[in-house]
Amino acid sequence: MSPNHSPPPSSSTRGPPSSPFAGTDPTLYTPEAVRKGGRTAVPESSKAAGKKPVIEIPAIRHTAYHGLNPQPHDLPVFVNEIETASRDFISRYVLVQLIPDGNRDIEAGSDHETELAKVQDKMKEYAVFDMCVPIYSRGVYLRFDNLQDAGAGKLILEQHLFRCCYVDNYTFAIAKSQDTAAIDEFEGQIRVEVQAAPVVDTLPIMFSLNDLKGMHDDLEAALSRFGPIRDFVHVSTDQNLMAFVFRFEFYSVEVANRTRASLLETPLTRMDQHVSVPVSSSASLHVNSSQGLWSWNIIRSENWTGPRPPNSPHRRLPRVDDKGRFMEFRHAPLVNAPTMEPREERDGAHNKVYRSRIVAGSDVRTTIMLRNIPNKLDWMSLKTLLDRVCFGTYDFIYLRIDFKSGHNVGYAFINFVDMTGMISMLDKVEHRGWPGYRSSKNAELSYATIQGREALVQKFRNSSVMQQTPYCRPRLFITKEEAWINQNIRKTGVEVKFPDPDNWSKFQRSIDSARTVGLFPPTGVVHQSIDRAHMSSYDRGTPRDMVHMYSQYGHPPTFKGFSEPSKRTVEQLFHAQFGPAQSGMVTFEYIPLRLAQQLLGENGSPTFMGRSADPAYVATPPIPMYAYAAGPSYTSNDAYNNVSYYQNGDELGDLE
Repeated sequence: MSPNHSPPPSSSTRGPPSSPFAGTDPTLYTPEAVRKGGRTAVPESSKAAGKKPVIEIPAIRHTAYHGLNPQPHDLPVFVNEIETASRDFISRYVLVQLIPDGNRDIEAGSDHETELAKVQDKMKEYAVFDMCVPIYSRGVYLRFDNLQDAGAGKLILEQHLFRCCYVDNYTFAIAKSQDTAAIDEFEGQIRVEVQAAPVVDTLPIMFSLNDLKGMHDDLEAALSRFGPIRDFVHVSTDQNLMAFVFRFEFYSVEVANRTRASLLETPLTRMDQHVSVPVSSSASLHVNSSQGLWSWNIIRSENWTGPRPPNSPHRRLPRVDDKGRFMEFRHAPLVNAPTMEPREERDGAHNKVYRSRIVAGSDVRTTIMLRNIPNKLDWMSLKTLLDRVCFGTYDFIYLRIDFKSGHNVGYAFINFVDMTGMISMLDKVEHRGWPGYRSSKNAELSYATIQGREALVQKFRNSSVMQQTPYCRPRLFITKEEAWINQNIRKTGVEVKFPDPDNWSKFQRSIDSARTVGLFPPTGVVHQSIDRAHMSSYDRGTPRDMVHMYSQYGHPPTFKGFSEPSKRTVEQLFHAQFGPAQSGMVTFEYIPLRLAQQLLGENGSPTFMGRSADPAYVATPPIPMYAYAAGPSYTSNDAYNNVSYYQNGDELGDLE
């Protein structure tokens, strides 16, 4: 061939002229590479290692595949695989190291009450702290349910000049005096096993990577209905059973627990349509299999457990029990076994929960009190326990909290709508211990005084506890029955908003009463007499009570004026009937006008009711202050517009 001979033109306008692949990258043996002395850049994917060609391994998300078998994913993917010393470390646990207090900064561990109060003030202002529980142990530790809320809450505190840092659940357990062996390193993660099968059993259709990719997408779309998914990977494949195991991590631990329980109660099935590769190359099979009809259903769902990864931050940490002792060379303590002794139904044990009565239907009470709860167990841990034992059968939880220490007081109220849930509590919770907590007591069940969701809601909606930090408040949840009625079974266990107060007078009294806890009660004579004299068949502050009180007291009477002797007479009569105040005799300015009218009328004052001794003194007929009959009707209300219930010197001066 002549050196001036040009190569044949390419069949494509792209690529080298001599490439027979219509624009593909040149290989190592192309004529161009030989002519140019090997100076042509060769892509790495086309280079051969010895005589073995390099095969590009397909990947889906973080996972590479050999056939349908997944390879180990690159670390880190999940939260527990991130090194605590890494700049990318995130956690659901936040430690508040520095708290601003005016012109000074409080270091963690310096002032228990001030630190806790300052943090809780911010927790009341922002919604991200709704699923957050504080605990004090030489500093305030915050436990978030949602990983996103933890990041947002930490940012909010730092914007208010708090200094915070992430800590892992191992450090949190030590601060909470928990057994570190009971730590769930994989919190928020569940194991989902899916089984696939062809819709048309008569055709031998092969499950391809394209079908597996479709299963990834459908699982992500289906499980994201429970809550946002942080990440997930395909872990293993059993091609004989066509079973695929996935590892999911949710941002919220509560969502993960609810997803696991819901999938166990009602498995999820999906018809998946994707293009599949047929086993045979015959045209008829190819046409049928091109529809790619595959179905899959979730056959198992459970919390993820498994070996810790090599870079797990907990692999090198010693296990410590709830008393701070190392556990490497000691036997684990025995689990408290339930006592099998029959309980005798003694007289007076009317609040005991008896299984026989529930099964027979003779006891239909629904609200129980769970007692002997460890003081450092929070309401989110209690809900996790309930979702594991009696998911979807309860609609109300209230774990009472000591506002000063931030710990619970040892009992909680739970209302059940399905008696199978209460029986499960008797079988799986009562007379058992609390693993991981420093408590030697066993759980006990008894009936509560207030029964039913309606009564509980009515009690707490007008209570000052609804103004406390969110973790101190009662909670309402959707039951399985309600979810079926709403045709959305996957909403079982979702929290619903607690109703707003409907009796603002009662709500305000509850707040005022909470403010005076531990203080001396007010001793004002007038207020004590009026409050003690209040008698009504209705709750104070309700519309019916207001109508009743209006008919009882009526409007304040009108006067043209009081003479000085009349004022002194009222003071003496009030002193004789009600006694003195702390500072001495109560003066006329602090005595209600209608009471002054009643005192003068009952004692026949010569200057009362427009008698001839004082013709300038005119008053409307008296209304007995403590009368229970309806008051008189008045033709006009104009005379009452400028009259105050309690008179002071200026108002009396205007009247005189």
